[in-house]
Amino acid sequence: MENIKFKSLFLVLLLTLLIIGIPGSGFAEESSDETVERIKALFDIGDDYEYFDKYEYEDYNGRWITSLSWGGSSKSISVGLDEEGNIIGYWKSDHSYDERPTIYKFPKISREDGEKIAKDFIMRLYPGILDEVKAQKEDSYNTYLKESLIVYDYNYIRMVNGLEYAENYVYVSVDTQTGEVTNFNITWDQDFEFPDTEGIIWEEEARGIYKDNMELDLMYRPRDKEAYLGYGIKNTEKTVDAKTGDMVTTSYRSAYVVGPTYYEFMENISSEEENRLIGESKIISRQEASKRILDTFKLGEEYEIQNHRLKADREKDIYLWEIMVVKRVENGSYGVSGLVDAKTGDIIDYYEPGFAEDAIGESQYSQEELLEKAEELIKRVNPRKYEEVEYMEDGLGSTYSDEYKLSYFQFARKINGIQVANEGFRVVLSNVTGKVMSYNHNWSDLEFESPDNIIDENRAKEILLEDRKLSLEYQREKEDNKDIRLVYDFKDKQLIVDAKKAQLIDSREGPLETRGMQEYKDIEKSYARDYIKELQKYIYLFEGDEFKPKEVVNQKEFFQLLAQTRDIYYGFENIDYLYERFVHDGIVREEEIDKDAILTREEAVKYIIRAFGHEPLEGLGHIYRIEFEDGDDISPNLRGHVAIARGLGIISGGKNFRPKDNLTREEAVTLIYNILNRHW
Repeated sequence: MENIKFKSLFLVLLLTLLIIGIPGSGFAEESSDETVERIKALFDIGDDYEYFDKYEYEDYNGRWITSLSWGGSSKSISVGLDEEGNIIGYWKSDHSYDERPTIYKFPKISREDGEKIAKDFIMRLYPGILDEVKAQKEDSYNTYLKESLIVYDYNYIRMVNGLEYAENYVYVSVDTQTGEVTNFNITWDQDFEFPDTEGIIWEEEARGIYKDNMELDLMYRPRDKEAYLGYGIKNTEKTVDAKTGDMVTTSYRSAYVVGPTYYEFMENISSEEENRLIGESKIISRQEASKRILDTFKLGEEYEIQNHRLKADREKDIYLWEIMVVKRVENGSYGVSGLVDAKTGDIIDYYEPGFAEDAIGESQYSQEELLEKAEELIKRVNPRKYEEVEYMEDGLGSTYSDEYKLSYFQFARKINGIQVANEGFRVVLSNVTGKVMSYNHNWSDLEFESPDNIIDENRAKEILLEDRKLSLEYQREKEDNKDIRLVYDFKDKQLIVDAKKAQLIDSREGPLETRGMQEYKDIEKSYARDYIKELQKYIYLFEGDEFKPKEVVNQKEFFQLLAQTRDIYYGFENIDYLYERFVHDGIVREEEIDKDAILTREEAVKYIIRAFGHEPLEGLGHIYRIEFEDGDDISPNLRGHVAIARGLGIISGGKNFRPKDNLTREEAVTLIYNILNRHW
């Protein structure tokens, strides 16, 4: 079989470590064997780790990092060392080859006990360093990740003169079941000079300087099916030097992004429905979609289309052709997916399969020549839309890199002369061959409000800064990485000012409101009150501030809860992918799918037992002993499921099971709680 190397949609991901070491034991003073033995002794790595590997690589700053790795039948440990022999990374993994699914449990150790373990680990590697850091407060918006059931994360920021230097940190993760450290990373600048705090300006003065010099972008921003006008901070990288009062570049500036923002989670369409849609002229055929890509980018005989898949978001009436483009080379071939709008024929995404080959050699094209090529491409492919975009030449996403032999060009969509956030075109070309390396196109059908009667930029600044203070901290100057500045920084850069309503909008709040992470106001009389409160620490429940304990649950809602007890990762609202996984894992069968159907108690138990991989043999329901008085009411094919669930403690005892009753919300969360609270 030929070697086919498939690249993701983001072909060039530069995975780098930005690491500067802390003085330690001195790698140069040890032989390689001595270093290995020292690390084995430090982390108690025994002979049960049968395999050993060592390799070196150059990090982002040109430093050589040594990676040591040990592996056993079901576990592995990796340690990263800098040039001085200091441990700058540690990773431990226990992986089972058991095909049964991993079902999460509530943590066995408390967060407080986990923190003690984390601190002991840090002290073992770097005695005294805890005196120079402070625990980072948990972000109130980062309220849930499934990893909360797997590991506790602890982040510590370096403190200098009582002020934060957030670019230096220590990170530790601790397994919630075993109490073992599974991950450790440290970044620490050495021999840098930090300005003292003498003679600095007052925060109020700094706020005035920041207000006078900050720039706001007025953009159309998406909100449901409409686009509102909002002011956001443009020069987010700017801070106020606390010593001089000058504006300096130390923080992070967000790039203008063009790319699909709502194509990520879509369902696959069957061939029968595909043929129907083509027959009704609602979408173009797969052959026509393929031809669009081959012709647009002038792909020669060495390219071929190898696969097609029609995907859809029915609610938004979006249909996309996902097309596998393969380029054949001497030693095999490269493949990558492209996206074509199946309704309009517009190309949404394309990446050159042989990307790396076009970065070899000297640059043959100037930035001006490549910009002309990018403009010609957009004009040829989308002449109407070309008239509605503007080239972004201020450095935000438009760059010429002689090092990587690539040039990036961003073209922003404008409505009423105002930029539309994250919409337009992005074209990347090879400086060597002049070929298109990637092409991204994002264009919505939102309704755009009139720019009449909006507040001006000065009023927006007042709203943005009202009752908010700047934070005094140390940051690294971006042009000179060794130049540490004491600066005042505005931390709430995610805030947007609605230009019509003159109100603040926090872009992070949406998920919280829809995923039930706030306190419910109607659970005090529910028998499941304590279960609800405990589960909210770890999983999403129901949206809104009312839990509605007695309301019945449909299949989709229960699956959303059940999925969060298993080791699968999906966007909470990506229902189609969730169902794909549940079908693949044998939890639900195709003929059982009915997302809006109200679930009965026995059906809920059926899906739970399948999730555990304990599906009873069909036709043997009579062999199971059912102790409920209404056991005869249980469907014969589900008697085994109910018996197993009771034996496992997923459902409790009692006289009756009420198998045909509809499942309520409080009953659903009780089942989920029992899954996570099991002791086996």
